[in-house]
Amino acid sequence: MKRVLALAAVLALALTSVAFAGVQDFGTFTVDVPTGWTAEQDGTTVGFVKNDKTASMSVTVDENDGTGIDDLAAMFMKELNGKNLTKDDQGNAVFDFTTANGVTSKAVLNCDAKHFGLIVLTGVENAQSEMYSIIDSLTFKD
Repeated sequence: MKRVLALAAVLALALTSVAFAGVQDFGTFTVDVPTGWTAEQDGTTVGFVKNDKTASMSVTVDENDGTGIDDLAAMFMKELNGKNLTKDDQGNAVFDFTTANGVTSKAVLNCDAKHFGLIVLTGVENAQSEMYSIIDSLTFKD
């Protein structure tokens, strides 16, 4: 899961100063939620929505039965009808998919033998610095 945090460094191409409402605890991780965003947990997924509804992201952390990154990526690609699968220099599987509403999203997947983490970014062009700041602030509990 530490590699998911390293993704922030890779993604953070142009971070700007973002005001945070405060740290929220979601059980498996804590995160700074920016002012102007809401965060809500539904099971193992935490959804983040920009208040003007122009961008959203989700972070799912769940148990893994030891399945490797390639097999997990294949499963999520099939489930989400993904395309353009690549791996970044941190070993994260990265792919695009289109939601049922026709919106293009980017998924970033990482795993270890016990857990997987899936981050989905939608509307990055509307909130890039805020999204990357959220990712950068993720602190996973052991």
